[in-house]
Amino acid sequence: MAIVKGTSVYGVVELNKVAAVKTGQIYTQYELDATDFAATPAENGMLLVVDHVGKKIKKPTAVTALVGLHASVEKDYENKGRKHFAAKPGEFLPRVDKLNVGDVFETNTFQYDDTVYANYTALVAAISPTAVFGVAATNGFIDVKAATTPTAAVELKAVEGVVLPNGENGIKWVVTKA
Repeated sequence: MAIVKGTSVYGVVELNKVAAVKTGQIYTQYELDATDFAATPAENGMLLVVDHVGKKIKKPTAVTALVGLHASVEKDYENKGRKHFAAKPGEFLPRVDKLNVGDVFETNTFQYDDTVYANYTALVAAISPTAVFGVAATNGFIDVKAATTPTAAVELKAVEGVVLPNGENGIKWVVTKA
């Protein structure tokens, strides 16, 4: 068994319809937690926790965490493209959008078990009205599941496989529980 990540370098996200853009439920004033992000940066498309009391952005500790979508504005990295952007502690304040039921976005910041889905093609072929869901993993990636997770605070439903603006494969998600 191996966990396969959908992104080749760093995650890319496209906000198709996210209510936070209109409602102002965007959190930009908090720094990344130095401990949570010591080894890995915050990638666009990650599901992260906003700690209003500690004034930090953290990785989820369980699927029961109420998470938001990391969707920071990418900087231009020597014309390398969007997949080369990630937010690092002390370098960049992330932007985290509160997720609401009905929000739609596309990303390659997901992971799946290759014993459940052999590859991306098999994952996309499995998408139907009753299969392929996503929840927050403790590393911030969207953990792809074949069934719903009743204890998840936020749950996503896969809509279809997509090609992102940087040419990489991704998944279009709709928020079904928030």
